[in-house]
Amino acid sequence: MIEQLLQDHGLGWYQADSARTQAVMVAERIAGELQQAIEERGEASLALSGGRGPELFLRQLEQSGLDWSKVTIMLVDERWVPAEDEQSNAGLLLRCMPGALQQARWIPMYRGEGLQADADTMDRMLRALLPLDVLVLGMGKDGHTASLFPFLPELAGYLDPAQERLCVAVPPEGGRLPRLSMTARAIDSAGTRLLVLAGEEKRRTLVSAWQEQDPLRMPIKAFLKPPMDIYYSPDGALEN
Repeated sequence: MIEQLLQDHGLGWYQADSARTQAVMVAERIAGELQQAIEERGEASLALSGGRGPELFLRQLEQSGLDWSKVTIMLVDERWVPAEDEQSNAGLLLRCMPGALQQARWIPMYRGEGLQADADTMDRMLRALLPLDVLVLGMGKDGHTASLFPFLPELAGYLDPAQERLCVAVPPEGGRLPRLSMTARAIDSAGTRLLVLAGEEKRRTLVSAWQEQDPLRMPIKAFLKPPMDIYYSPDGALEN
């Protein structure tokens, strides 16, 4: 069983019986970790992923009662489109967590200055923020995470924890929009890393990724290491 294999290697596995229960579990974990950071240092940082899957836990997180004025919020990755675009991850956050983003220090990835220019800006800002406190990943059916896609040019470098860059520009390919993405160096800096998955198809992808030896084929493989906790629901109604 994948659950036991992951646990044997130091990863956490938390299974919910429904998407709504999963949302509560994830939101409570994020809020708890952020609160602890605020108590210890007076501030906290949170990096979130997009897609449809996070919507429920983002709305739950909005109701957490945290002092959001002490939290810096950013994205793990973003399509290079303005927040008004329906495919924007920033737009998702603005719809699901309007109150939190009004109070928090919100750092958007997309600035409209140019794909590489926006990547350079985010890279500079991340240097002042690392290490991050909480970072939430999702996973695509092809095993990609953030905007680190299988066999992406220069992917080996982006997955290298010693990579100099913290944020990179991901050029368009086929029908895929240009994107911005954190690299492994930024992702691995987070003290709390969560992977949120839903549906049997994603579970099968996770099994394949665990068995895969080459992270260039399934980039999520590079991040399946402690500290990471996986929150899974068999209810795939809100799959990414």
